[in-house]
Amino acid sequence: MTGSTVKVGILHALSGTMAISETPLKDAAMMAIAEINAAGGVLGKQIQPTIEDGESAVMGFALQAKKLIEQERVAALFGCWTSSCRKAVLPIVEKYNSQLWYPVQYEGLERSPNIFYTGMCPNQQIEPAVRWLLEQGKTHLYLLGSDYVFPRTANKIVKATVKQMGGTILAEEYLPLGEKQCAAAIAHIQEKQPDAVLSTLNGDTNIAFYQQYHQAGISAAEIPILALSVAEPTLQEIGEAAAGHYAAWSYFQSLDIPENHHFIRNFRHRYGSDRVTSDPIVSAYTQVYLWKQAVEAAGSFHIDDIRPAASEQKVLSPSGWVYLRQNQHIEKPFRIGKIRRNGQFEIVSTRETPIKPLPFLGADEQNHLFRPVVVDLLGEVSHSIQYSCQLEDKSRQLENAIAELQSKNEQLQATQAELVRSQQRLREFQDRQEVLRRRLYHQIRCSLDLDTVLQTTVQEIRQLLQIDICQFVWYERDENGRILGFRHAAVDSLADPPPNCQLLAANPDLGEILLNNYCLQIDDLHSGEVLAKTPQQAFLQHGIQSLLVTSVRPNCSQDGLLLCQHRQGNRVWEIDEIELMLEIREQLAIAIDHAHLYRQSRESEIAANSQAQRLSQVLQELQDKQAQLIQAEKMSSLGQMVAGIAHEINNPVNFISGNLTYAENYFFDLLQLLGTYQERCQIQDPRIQQQIAEIDLDFIKQDFPEIIASMQSGTERIQGLVQSLKRFSHLDEAENKAVDLHHGIDSTLQILQYRLQSQPGRPEIRVVREYGNLPVVECYPGQMNQVYLNIISNAIDAVDAWLETTSDRHQRIPTIWIRTQRTADDWVSICIADNGVGISPQIQNRLFDPFFTTKPVGKGTGLGLAICYQIVVQRHQGKIWCSSTAGEGSEFWIQIPRTNRYQHDEGTTNDNQSSHFFS
Repeated sequence: MTGSTVKVGILHALSGTMAISETPLKDAAMMAIAEINAAGGVLGKQIQPTIEDGESAVMGFALQAKKLIEQERVAALFGCWTSSCRKAVLPIVEKYNSQLWYPVQYEGLERSPNIFYTGMCPNQQIEPAVRWLLEQGKTHLYLLGSDYVFPRTANKIVKATVKQMGGTILAEEYLPLGEKQCAAAIAHIQEKQPDAVLSTLNGDTNIAFYQQYHQAGISAAEIPILALSVAEPTLQEIGEAAAGHYAAWSYFQSLDIPENHHFIRNFRHRYGSDRVTSDPIVSAYTQVYLWKQAVEAAGSFHIDDIRPAASEQKVLSPSGWVYLRQNQHIEKPFRIGKIRRNGQFEIVSTRETPIKPLPFLGADEQNHLFRPVVVDLLGEVSHSIQYSCQLEDKSRQLENAIAELQSKNEQLQATQAELVRSQQRLREFQDRQEVLRRRLYHQIRCSLDLDTVLQTTVQEIRQLLQIDICQFVWYERDENGRILGFRHAAVDSLADPPPNCQLLAANPDLGEILLNNYCLQIDDLHSGEVLAKTPQQAFLQHGIQSLLVTSVRPNCSQDGLLLCQHRQGNRVWEIDEIELMLEIREQLAIAIDHAHLYRQSRESEIAANSQAQRLSQVLQELQDKQAQLIQAEKMSSLGQMVAGIAHEINNPVNFISGNLTYAENYFFDLLQLLGTYQERCQIQDPRIQQQIAEIDLDFIKQDFPEIIASMQSGTERIQGLVQSLKRFSHLDEAENKAVDLHHGIDSTLQILQYRLQSQPGRPEIRVVREYGNLPVVECYPGQMNQVYLNIISNAIDAVDAWLETTSDRHQRIPTIWIRTQRTADDWVSICIADNGVGISPQIQNRLFDPFFTTKPVGKGTGLGLAICYQIVVQRHQGKIWCSSTAGEGSEFWIQIPRTNRYQHDEGTTNDNQSSHFFS
């Protein structure tokens, strides 16, 4: 940074085979920089871009990146396309602690704190593209790609996905970058007749391929191509030959959203009306804005400050909202486009929900012991492929150089030419041996499946050493360590599988010799000297002439033998081959130990999960029993209390009620006697007349019958209340019996009448009975009354809560509705509804959990609805659920069969019958 400017570097291939793809990305980055500068820059500084050409060469990108960082002192780099170039730049930005913003889809399996990956990961492009193809019925695929890291790694993911979904890979072929001769590959496609071609070709090779594919007479309807690297700028060069084929991206120029229309107008206004946009172009444009936002959020241009600030930044891009996640990758949508004749795409499949980036295919998000190991091993895949591609590329370059040298030096002696060729073959063999050694070590370590490890080992060894047979066998031992026999584990052979297990079992001395030898090398089994030392005649009988054997002795498993055998003449085992076998011996022992430990950890995990599940089930059963015991104790106390109250009230009330009739008769007799006395005896005594006036005798005659009548009414009401208490508790009806449910509901309402009446500051709660024509129902009446009591009490609480929170109590009358009806399947249905506060959706699915309550401490135990659930669902094999809207009210529905068809003991449950009714 100097004064009012900040430098950034733009590094793309502006010449060579990749220029057709990368030049537009440079233009997109420059357009974003111009827009940001016009809006005031970044942190008050104008962005000063420095553009460099990587020349479509790996070393060119590395040199230019070093120049931009070391000499130009740029704050950030924007660029690269191929993974090979990105991997060449990666150690440079890490060395100088700089930053690279990389805009193109890539193969994943990489992580660097100094790179922000704004293209698509394999799970965002490759995996959904393959799945779409297979869903279209294209199950037999041909894989064609450019020969570098991305296509080779991508196709490994493709093959795994296709295998998982039941598809088939017919062939896999790679062309060098910049290759223009595609006839052989196209002929191979015609020979295989796949359902579709999955292409990872890059650069101007796509132009030659699509045009030659069309000229070969293969139509898109016959064998369509789904491309992962062909975008709109390349289609301009291809022409109509690509029409009807497909591509998979997050963005297409034909995307019909306002942000895209605005972006296209600005892009064409700046660079010409004939210019087109593409997914990488949009990423190159968007990532500049993401860098700007991260810098401003950090208040700094330094990578150590930008890195945490960049996490979770989002930008409304031409393809919609994109999000920069903590793993420094972009979350974005996925689309499939069909190529039109005008070079644009018709979007035929869209996944608008942004796909989370998983650069390590989700392995880095798995919470298990070997996660770091798995991630590191996955990271080695692309490095290994890059190394292989570099070796092959160098080999091709060397071959070309030799061919050119030979053409210019035709007069050199034949011996010199032969020497050059011999040296070349030696180098190729050494390179191939090193590559295969790396591949073998990687494959041994990347799998924890023992069978896969062993089979991979024998296959790679046989191919590497070019021998007839490679085999691994286990030694079976008894508890005293004696050898019992040999068990076949894995074999790779050009001939019939050798009977080594039977052969070794029949020759125990031979087995002991092989097992106790660190490494046994026999170049020629016909040698007399060898015959004197080992019983190798058994091998000769089976046509085996050369043998190389090493014992494998893991720490956590049984011993084994790794046998290399040759049948076609004697085989001189080279020192490097023996050293390789000894290296593999150690690696294989470690791999077997890892697999054994992994199997033990999995078994322990399964046992722990099973134990946890059993403990959870026991805990739930204990909670249910606790709730039942608490409720049983409550109901027992309630029953005793109700029985005592009913008894104590009933006796005096019966006495009063029985004597009221006599009192009324006596009074009328006295009145009649008093009347007769007044008629017969005219009393003139002033004191009597004064007393008659004081007591208002005429009023007494008139009012006393009414007093007697009101007393009679009062005693009848008390008797009715006592009868309701008895009916509610059903102290004499604990067994299953046929009852009228309406009686139980009415008794419950009478018990709760004191709560329904108007209270200070609260109007009376109206109860609306909408009873249907119900038959008698076989049930446990006392328990059903508990259900009514709990639900109606909760309804009263809900109405009270609404009255406490509302500012306008006149907007609705507090009401409880009780509806009953008979259903078509001979069940009865009871609905208790209120217009109280309602229940939020978040807690509706927990209403019937024991000890769950929304009431304040001291006002609720959380057992009421849990007991209701047990009574209705488990005791009566019925159904109970709630339908509620917050602020409007709730409905509780109860349904039980009219005839109890499930007779069972007290306390048993039938969760399988009823669990799906619980809501």
